[in-house]
Amino acid sequence: MFLTTESQIFGWSRVSAVFIALILFISTDAFAIKPNSPLILSLTNLSLPNGQIELTLKAEAKIAGVKAMLTIELPPSVSLISGEVKWNGDIAVGEKKEIKALIRTLSNNPEKVIGFAEVSFPHGGLITQQETVWLNTPQEIRPPEPLKKPKQEHDTIFEFKGK
Repeated sequence: MFLTTESQIFGWSRVSAVFIALILFISTDAFAIKPNSPLILSLTNLSLPNGQIELTLKAEAKIAGVKAMLTIELPPSVSLISGEVKWNGDIAVGEKKEIKALIRTLSNNPEKVIGFAEVSFPHGGLITQQETVWLNTPQEIRPPEPLKKPKQEHDTIFEFKGK
C-alpha cells in the first residue's frame, strides 16, 4: 500500500493543474494566424457623361505562382457597352492586372456589381475573393460624410483665456 503525504498530494495537484492549463492554452486559437490573401483586389466605379459607368477590377499578386480568373458579375438590368468582364491568366508577384468595362444601367434601382477573383495554386487549392460596389444608390443610403465641427472661438482648453 502506498502512503502519500499532504505535500506530495499538493505537488501532484499543482502539476496536474499546470498540465491541464497548458493543454487548454495550446488547444485554443490564441496562436492562430489569419492567412493573407494571395491578391489585393479592388472594384471601383466611375460615373461618366451620358449615364455611362466605368467599372475597374484590379488585382495585384502578393505571392508567387498565382493563376487567377477575374470576373465582373453584372446584374440583369445592366448592359455592357464595351470592355471585358472576364480575364484568366498568371500574375507574377507584384504584378497588377486590371479589367475595365463600360456599362449603362437600364433602371434607377440600386444594383449590386460583384468583382470576383478565383485564385488557383500549382499544387492544388482554390481561393475566391470578392469586392462589391453599388450603382444608383440614393443619397440617404450612402455612407454619411464625416461630420466636421465648425471652428469655435475656444476650441481647446489651451485657447480658452477666460472671459
